Amino acid sequence: GDLQLFIKERQKRKDRILEKKIMSYFVQVLQALQYIHGERILHRDLKTSNLFLMKSMQVVKLGDFGISRVLEGSIEAAITVVGTPYYMSPEVCENKPYTFKSDVWSLGCVLFEMLTLRPPFGTAPNLQALVTRIVRADYRIPE
Repeated sequence: GDLQLFIKERQKRKDRILEKKIMSYFVQVLQALQYIHGERILHRDLKTSNLFLMKSMQVVKLGDFGISRVLEGSIEAAITVVGTPYYMSPEVCENKPYTFKSDVWSLGCVLFEMLTLRPPFGTAPNLQALVTRIVRADYRIPE
C-alpha cells in the first residue's frame, strides 16, 4: 500500500500515527530525496500516494518518477507547472522557476499530513483558492 491509504485508514479510526513511525518515514524519504537530488533529479510529484509502504510497514519507498526531471547544472531551475496541487510549492503555484527546494516543500506537506492526518492547506472549493492558500501560507495547525 501507500502512505495515502495508511493515513486514510488512520483518519477513519481517528488514530494518530506514532511520532516514532512518522520520524522513521520522514528520514527515509529525506534520504531518498538526498540521493536523487545528488543525481540532479527533481521528483516534482512528491505526495503520500507516491510513498509506498512495504509489507513490514517499517520501510517506505519513493516512487512514480513519471514527471521527474534531470537538471543539467546545480543552479538550473525548472519552470513547468507539474505536480499535485496540495503538495505544490509556492514558486510552482506562481509559475516561477523552482529547484530541489520544491521537493523539500512537498515533503514538508507530507510531514504535516502525517502529523495531523490532513493536508496542510485543507480542502478548497477550487484550484485557484488552493493556490492562493499555498502562496499566502494560509494553513491551520490543529490543537
